Amino acid sequence: MQPTYTFMSRSTAKPGRFDDLVRIASAPPAAIDRDTDGVVAYQVSADRERNSVVVWITMTEKKTMDDYLASPKGAAEHGDADEMEAIIETFEMFDLTPVAGRLAG
Repeated sequence: MQPTYTFMSRSTAKPGRFDDLVRIASAPPAAIDRDTDGVVAYQVSADRERNSVVVWITMTEKKTMDDYLASPKGAAEHGDADEMEAIIETFEMFDLTPVAGRLAG
């Protein structure tokens, strides 16, 4: 599988909601990986000191994520908008094209 797309996001939690942020940030990439064939690799990383969670998911093509999120199952797995609003303080996302790197040893 040749990766052509990486989604990356960085979120911060509202006061007292860091563990909830980790929980809700972890679910979508795991679901996309479980329910599609296009995921090359993903990682969810948490930095409690900086109150930040970083998510990246690299796929063979962007439509893997777009098609999944547009499906009823993908929309349900992505999370509840009200819950996200209650937990997330800031959110940045990036649509990236892999140009160099190594995903497997």
